[in-house]
Amino acid sequence: MSKVKELEELLKKDIMVELEESIEELVSKIKKKKNDKALKDEVKYMRDVQKYFDDVLADIDKNILTEEDAIEILDALEDMKVENQEV
Repeated sequence: MSKVKELEELLKKDIMVELEESIEELVSKIKKKKNDKALKDEVKYMRDVQKYFDDVLADIDKNILTEEDAIEILDALEDMKVENQEV
C-alpha cells in the first residue's frame, strides 16, 4: 500500500474521528466552565489540527500529496503517538 493511501485511511478511520470526539468533549466542558481559557485554547488548537488534516485529505483527493510528504506526516504522527504513550 502506498504511504499516501495509508495516511488517508489513518486520517479518515482514526485520527479525524478521535479529533471530532475530543472537540465535542471539550466544547461540552466549556459549556459548564464558560471562562476556562485553557479549555478554549485547547479547542482552538484541536480545530487547527483538524483543519490541517482536512487540507491534507483535500490534497490527497486532488492527487497532489507526494509519497515523501505522506511519509513525513506519518512519521510525525508516530512520534506524537510515542510521546502520548510516555505521558
